[in-house]
Amino acid sequence: MNAFAGHLSLEPILAAVAASNPHDGQARADAMDPRRSVVCLAPAGSGKTTELIYRMLACLSVAMRPEEVLAITFTTLAAGEIKERIIDALSLAAGGVEPQSVHEKPLYALGQIVLKRDAELGWNLLVNPGRLRIMTFDSFSAYLAGKTPIMSGLGGGQTTDDPHLLYRQAILETLGSVNDDSAPEELRAALEAVLGFAKNQFEKLVPMFSTLLAKRDQWAHEIIGLDVAEMQMALAHSVAFELQKSLGDLSNGHIDALINVVADAASELPGFEWAANVPADRTSEAYCNFIRDFSSFILTSDGKLRATVNAKNGFPAGHSLTKRMNEVLKELKGTEESTRYAEALNAIQCLPEVEFAEFSAEMCGHFTVILRYLLANLTLAFEDNAALDFPEVAARAIQALGVGAEIGDALLEEDRINHILVDEVQDSSPNQYYLLSKLTADWSHGDGRSIFFCGDKSQSIYLFRNATPETFNEIIRSKRFGNLELELINLVVNFRSMPAVVEWNNQCYSKVFADSDIPFIPSVPARSGAGAVTVKPISTGALGEAEAVADQIDGLIKADAEASIAILVRARSHIKHILPALKARGITASGQNIDPLSESSPVSEVVALVRSLWHLADRSSWFCLLRAAFVGLSWEDCVTVARGDRIVLHSLKNPAVQAKLSPEGAIRVAAFLKAYDAVTGSSRGDDLSWAAKALWVGLGGAASVDSTELDDVLTVFALLLKHTVNGCLEKPQAFFRAIDSLYATPKPGRVVIMTIHNSKGLEFDHVIIPALNSRGASDDAPLFYWKRINDIFVLAPNPGSQCADNAPEKRLFNYLGRKVKAEINDEIARLAYVMTTRAKVTCTLYATYEKLDEKTEASYAKGSVLESLWPAIEADIRNVQPGIPLQEDVDVGVPSKARLSPGFSFQLPAGVFIPASGNEHAPSENDLNDEGRDEQGNDLCARLEGIVYHKVVEIIGRDGVDLWSVEKVSGKQAAIAAMMRREGYPSESLNAGVQRVIALVVNTLQSAHGQWILKKRDNGGQEVQVSAYRGGRWVHRIIDKSFVEDGYFWIVDWKSPAPKEGVSIEAFVEAEVSRYRAKMEEYRQGVIDAGVDLPVRLALYFPAVDCLREIG
Repeated sequence: MNAFAGHLSLEPILAAVAASNPHDGQARADAMDPRRSVVCLAPAGSGKTTELIYRMLACLSVAMRPEEVLAITFTTLAAGEIKERIIDALSLAAGGVEPQSVHEKPLYALGQIVLKRDAELGWNLLVNPGRLRIMTFDSFSAYLAGKTPIMSGLGGGQTTDDPHLLYRQAILETLGSVNDDSAPEELRAALEAVLGFAKNQFEKLVPMFSTLLAKRDQWAHEIIGLDVAEMQMALAHSVAFELQKSLGDLSNGHIDALINVVADAASELPGFEWAANVPADRTSEAYCNFIRDFSSFILTSDGKLRATVNAKNGFPAGHSLTKRMNEVLKELKGTEESTRYAEALNAIQCLPEVEFAEFSAEMCGHFTVILRYLLANLTLAFEDNAALDFPEVAARAIQALGVGAEIGDALLEEDRINHILVDEVQDSSPNQYYLLSKLTADWSHGDGRSIFFCGDKSQSIYLFRNATPETFNEIIRSKRFGNLELELINLVVNFRSMPAVVEWNNQCYSKVFADSDIPFIPSVPARSGAGAVTVKPISTGALGEAEAVADQIDGLIKADAEASIAILVRARSHIKHILPALKARGITASGQNIDPLSESSPVSEVVALVRSLWHLADRSSWFCLLRAAFVGLSWEDCVTVARGDRIVLHSLKNPAVQAKLSPEGAIRVAAFLKAYDAVTGSSRGDDLSWAAKALWVGLGGAASVDSTELDDVLTVFALLLKHTVNGCLEKPQAFFRAIDSLYATPKPGRVVIMTIHNSKGLEFDHVIIPALNSRGASDDAPLFYWKRINDIFVLAPNPGSQCADNAPEKRLFNYLGRKVKAEINDEIARLAYVMTTRAKVTCTLYATYEKLDEKTEASYAKGSVLESLWPAIEADIRNVQPGIPLQEDVDVGVPSKARLSPGFSFQLPAGVFIPASGNEHAPSENDLNDEGRDEQGNDLCARLEGIVYHKVVEIIGRDGVDLWSVEKVSGKQAAIAAMMRREGYPSESLNAGVQRVIALVVNTLQSAHGQWILKKRDNGGQEVQVSAYRGGRWVHRIIDKSFVEDGYFWIVDWKSPAPKEGVSIEAFVEAEVSRYRAKMEEYRQGVIDAGVDLPVRLALYFPAVDCLREIG
């Protein structure tokens, strides 16, 4: 049968689609045609998914087998939606009743042609929809590699959704070589250098290397053949190009007048010697050095051109040069020329040296060595665990296709692909493009095979997985992909939004994307009706914004009870105040992938139950379990239990403890023990998965949750079953990580709240975008930046925070970092486009200011969405009136039950040592659990005040004591109250407790002792972990404060208690010293074991009496 016979039947359908609208009807018909290979530019709201379905049905109509047609999308949800709509179209056609809808008519007609071919060739798609090949890149790669396990090397490994434990295994194996005498010398030397950067903290390097391994498809091939000479050449070309561009921006206008003034100042004013001889050759290195010095003078700390100069800048009042300089600056103020000068001067000031710094070159070599061994150990980890991650599966799929044309042909012979459709192609990574190029390597125009790329460069928002719009832009420019010539097709009709919304987006993004290589193409609205986009600057802070958003939503609901409303945010923190404001108005909100599963109260209780059953000595989990809704022990009864045996279960069973419980507490404990003994005493009591669920059910857990919370709890039990082997939790870290990676089931709500990425592809009647002027989460500085410059892979190692900013290695690192961040800033503009184009009727953007008075001009925060939209909406923002931010009321209430902070750490069994994860208890918290208790130690309020005092002075020490004043501490009452509530401080005593903590902190700040302890030192540390093997077990302690001074290594612990009435300060201090002497000696031995070779001095500081006592 002729594969293209179906085209005779397609022609009437193509003609009907072409006539459907005058703006892009012909383009839509051309995009459907399976004889054409096309790249289809489909902006938001243009019906992209419908066009892809038309195309897939048209391809099926000419296929010999349905497997010849491959549609690739990026999420399983999108793949499922496309498959469902294909089946719906076939079902519609099978019904035999032609629809009246303009958009459904082509589906009906195409469906009938496909069903005819289905009957002729025996596909039976309605019964066997699995023959439709609609897949994600990940699932297709796994399929491809699995078809050829020998060629791909896939073997029997399973793909894991959470590969971080595999990464950790490979990382620890690699890092452990530093102490292995049999390890290669090059590896040991490289590890010593990198560990020096991390201050010998393995755990600091683990997340950094883990992030690198997750992105290894971006650097693995490059790092093997890293060539410093090539990198230096690429760097030199890049720097020269940017330098000439910036110098060109300084070539005319007022810049000469500014330079002339500083040149004259060189002979008349001190401090301007650097301007004595301005080089005449403006292309020389000397002139560049002069411009750098000039930039340091003329730019403010935030990178803007000075508005005026004065004596602080070296220009005294009344001097003629001061007058000349200020006259020029006045002419420049607020002009485009001023902005251009500032950008050019900043760019020149930030350019690195063209030669690689010695440190950078040396560290590049070290990283090359480490990463080679890291990749090898990761391969071993894959084999050891019979598991692979998605990047590995993708790499092995490419490997299977890369072994030769004849084997590649054989690979696909039984299910050859003739038509490929790629949805959201702008989100493809380089490796995914490479996979597509291997699949289509021998395709040519007119051979009956076709490719369909459909996407929108303005919606490329997956930079974190190395998906940038550059390759898509190149395909658009060249109209080629491999050997295939592509037709460029533009869809311009917007079926989603009202005309006012479409027009606002057209005007806005024509400005925002003005510098793009591929021009922004305006859309044409298909709908009619009222709509609006509104920019609302708010000068009353985040609380004022929350009230405005809630009022607006309240009005929208009253106006139309059926309208869909969405709040779109970049970060979860942006809705912190909005949720309570909605709740106060009785408006329910449904958070889509907003609330982490681990932060759900019922889930945290179940996790505590699992931890308690897994390890009897996990006291924190046991007390969380006792405070759970389905056990319900009061604070007072928990304190009674805590004063008993070290093992909480033993304390619960202790008659002496039971006798001290309240009557209600005694009943609750008896009910708990009855259920606990019944479960653990049964024949399946050793099966953790069964026991946890049985105990939760037996205690009435199901009655303490609603339907959505029940779904979350059942998810946890399902995960527990998956992670247990023969009833044992073999890899607890994997189980707890799995919980941390999931989100709570969204509860039904009138308003949808979601992140930008989750909103892609969706639409709502009304879209609200708060926190326009807020930044997203910032990442820690990586071990190195990498980027392709002039097609050369360039790597810039991180020299560490101690390195001076003007050092060559730091300038190189910052230079490459700015290039990476520039890509991020470009993506923020595309994120804005995705947000505003979700709206059908109205879109409201809120730009919020916390501090805005008559002297402050409204502007934007660096890295915010507002910065990206500034060219288009500056006029709307400038109209904002100064206001006074609303203040949050201090809620002195206490939660009805204890709540743990997110991410509490996994407790190891005694006798096992693994490098700590970093979340350890501070000493005063350890004292709560471990120390012998006296009357003071049994005072719950005093202990919790001590914990919060520790946290506050830790913050002060981290920030620097110079940045904290008594007034600043006094202004933190609300924050301190919040900290105390989180610790479970009794509500009736909260205000007095806050004042006591503030008094302790103020005493510390006003004390010479406190200032001396908190003083910033290069070799100082806070909350430093030491581990020592004592009495046959590993002991872990956290040192409050340590530093080196005058040749001594000091260890200082804060002790917050005060002497009781009638006890002298001296007697109190001596008693405390006696109590803590043994623990302080453990600290001393711990730091000595860790390699400290200086004399160690120990001291306790008591802020309540301002006493610093050394322990001899």
